Amino acid sequence: MKKLAFFMISLMVFIIAGCGGTKEFQVKLSTPKTFTEGKAYPMQIKITDQKGNPVKGAHVNAEINMKNMDHGTVPVTVEETEDGKYIGLAKLAMNGDWIASIKVEKNGKSVEEEKEFSVEAATMENAHKVTKQVSLPDFHLFDQNGKQVMKQDLLGKTVVLTFTYVNCADPNACPVLLANFRNLQEDLKAGGIDTDEILLASVSVDPENDTPKVMKEHAKEMNFDMTYLKMLTGKMSEIKEVANTLGEHFEKQGNEVMHDNKTFIFNPNGELTHEFTGSLIDREELFQVVAGNK
Repeated sequence: MKKLAFFMISLMVFIIAGCGGTKEFQVKLSTPKTFTEGKAYPMQIKITDQKGNPVKGAHVNAEINMKNMDHGTVPVTVEETEDGKYIGLAKLAMNGDWIASIKVEKNGKSVEEEKEFSVEAATMENAHKVTKQVSLPDFHLFDQNGKQVMKQDLLGKTVVLTFTYVNCADPNACPVLLANFRNLQEDLKAGGIDTDEILLASVSVDPENDTPKVMKEHAKEMNFDMTYLKMLTGKMSEIKEVANTLGEHFEKQGNEVMHDNKTFIFNPNGELTHEFTGSLIDREELFQVVAGNK
């Protein structure tokens, strides 16, 4: 009888533990390492279901608090930018360790998670600077003119690189990433910066549709100065090699491509020096980093 009771209790514990261990949604938080006082701090929230599929149309609430201090709760404004990706905006007042409390609800299912992150006030020395050692890998891609482009073609220049695709349906993703490039070109010209040793590059995550001809037309529509900008495409294996090296994740789902919104800065030696997270980039900070990296 005692053995039976023990078995029943053990079974109930197992069932309860099993039920509690399965989350309806998985929440991933990506945050910049620095913030600028008085300006919105962008946080990228990625929501997936139990099978790893992006969760679209969820109701996401978030707020942040200092981890070891009681300075009150800072509200976060959250908007969906594309399937499974949401951007949260908040205003931070100080350096330190923070905790983001994120609640996701959809179709009667919900999950609440806490994510920790650390942040410093942005300065010319640390704004978006990376600590990891990453270099551009060898690759063979093609630009908008059908000309082959390899790693050695980028060396000797400050390179600003992002990943986009022409048929992007999300107005808050690729169009904004490329608009950052256009703004940067305007600021470099206004600042009298010599662009002979600067290169802006957008790598397609949809090479099946993004031919050199298509990308050249898209660049014209964006009104870019093409003397120091390349729209790159090529074999998927080559693109994935570059993306994987940088920690850029993307996946094609039907006609859409789900991808991280990041912008990478490399020094003339091909070494990664800065990384901007999210499509919303502080215009002045991007200009200062690029102009100071020459």
